[in-house]
Amino acid sequence: MDKLFVLGDSISIDYGVYLEPMVEGSMIYDRKKDRDSINENQDLPEAMRGSNGGDSGMVLQYLSYLVANRLFDYTLLLLNCGLHDMKRNASTGELQVPLEQYETNLKAILELMQPLPVRMVWVRTTPVHDAIHEERMKKFNRFNRDVNLYNEVADRMMEAAGVQSIDLYSYTQRLGDGKTLFRDHVHHTSEICMRQAAYIAGCLHNQRNIR
Repeated sequence: MDKLFVLGDSISIDYGVYLEPMVEGSMIYDRKKDRDSINENQDLPEAMRGSNGGDSGMVLQYLSYLVANRLFDYTLLLLNCGLHDMKRNASTGELQVPLEQYETNLKAILELMQPLPVRMVWVRTTPVHDAIHEERMKKFNRFNRDVNLYNEVADRMMEAAGVQSIDLYSYTQRLGDGKTLFRDHVHHTSEICMRQAAYIAGCLHNQRNIR
């Protein structure tokens, strides 16, 4: 039975509530959590604590910590990062993690995980509705054109590394328009989260024997 570890942004936290019972009996589910023995470790940087994986640099830091301390004991890693990377400063337009650095971070993550007996499955970053995001979030900007650029980089890298991808971007787009998809600036309604979880569970079960 696979031991599944989920590491991603708040989108993964939302669908994870439904994903966990969907894979029960076929996989042992775990994820980065608000309160666990790792997060309580005082040596762990503040940016790496909590259940949100954050940007690609934080994901790299977190996984590096787990591997270095022999705390990564999973056979399946469901991974995503991107939404935090593409945050733009509302005044300057500066990206939190520029595209080139995002690519460098993903390369380092792939190299870190490659020697381990774990199968990695990548989840493509979900859509952003520009107008809704701008209306509901004033602290920073996100644009769907950046989602596409970051997804394209991840697609290329995962394909080259032989890593399976789940196209949650296209699947979510098919579920409705901006008004029906989002409960706030970027997070989805409970109905959408449940359907995302079912889609991911199906992909994991269909791909679980593919290496």
